[in-house]
Amino acid sequence: MGLQKVLYPWLVVGVLNESPSRLGLAQLAVLLPSLLFALPGGVVSDRRHRGSWLSLLYLLYLIPVGALVIAFGTGSPTFTQLIIYGTLFGTITAFVQPARESLLGYAAPELMHQAVAKVMAVQFIAQGIGFIIAGQLDIVSPMQLLCFQMLVFLLSSIFIKRGHPIAARVGENDSRAKRTVSKKPLLELREGLVLFRNNKSLLHLILIVFATGFLGFGVYLVGIPLITKQFYGGGATLYAALQITFTLGIISVNLGVMNLTSLFKKPGRLLVISFLLRGILVAVIALKPTLWLLFPTIYIWGVFSGLSMTLGRTVLHNQVPDTMRSRAVSVYQLCLYGGAPLGAWVCGLTVEWIGLSHTFLTIAVITTTLSLLAAMRSPLWQVRGIQPQ
Repeated sequence: MGLQKVLYPWLVVGVLNESPSRLGLAQLAVLLPSLLFALPGGVVSDRRHRGSWLSLLYLLYLIPVGALVIAFGTGSPTFTQLIIYGTLFGTITAFVQPARESLLGYAAPELMHQAVAKVMAVQFIAQGIGFIIAGQLDIVSPMQLLCFQMLVFLLSSIFIKRGHPIAARVGENDSRAKRTVSKKPLLELREGLVLFRNNKSLLHLILIVFATGFLGFGVYLVGIPLITKQFYGGGATLYAALQITFTLGIISVNLGVMNLTSLFKKPGRLLVISFLLRGILVAVIALKPTLWLLFPTIYIWGVFSGLSMTLGRTVLHNQVPDTMRSRAVSVYQLCLYGGAPLGAWVCGLTVEWIGLSHTFLTIAVITTTLSLLAAMRSPLWQVRGIQPQ
């Protein structure tokens, strides 16, 4: 995924030299499937053995990546081919995310924050390695990077299959089989949605998660590649370095959370505060700081983003039953990654309309305003963490 996050947008703006609006459209193609398939993905995951299902999904990644390898082998991919690739990749990811996240259900509730932090740390350390490798585009061809990515997906499929054998989860399989017989998919989907309607704290959680996806991820996915090229005249190496810096922030905060014996007393309050501070950081970037200031700003942005991800997922997992975990996660992911493609597209259009700096400032003002409203009106402000007994 680290390779994907650097290579794909850079093929659009660095190789094909497409416009900001087309970069937003390309990011939309990757993330839009989350709007369409995240909820069905949660239902399917709750009805199947998660290890076998995940293993199959990781094998399916070989189809779009392999097709892009063929495109490079016959010349250079067109923008249309990149859109098709992004759509296929995003569709598979929409099914992967709820199934993978649901595996956190095996952790004890009072230690959920540590489990989430460990997963986040490992995930973003691996992504950071991917960013470093992708930053070598000046000396390594995109086709070689894509072949390496295919190898990683193949090994991931094998390891997931071995790590979650069917025989080890007999009770889980039996309960899923009973639900498959007794309930219709649409009824199961409705149960997942009703869970958020009835719990106001969870409802406000996914609202702020959607705002994070639309505003924060939108400006990050489109804005960071553009400031790399337009503000600083950099290439893929500088872009990868900014991605690595952001990831180091995420890793750092999760290494800290891993060592906490108990979760923060009011994680919802901290979630809102981190959203506010990220808005301020976006405003700082809008002022075109020097590289010496840009890198610390990106790092701190990563710290608050990583903290937000951990807090949001911990609150979610501690408030939903295991039998509905994949569906709850799919709603959460729908709001996060459903808001991101729309935000990326709108961000690209706004950049062409009012410019890059003004777009960043506008997003910063909106983020700050929503944070203050959440602090004054949202029940999320009072949500308490589960403490060890």
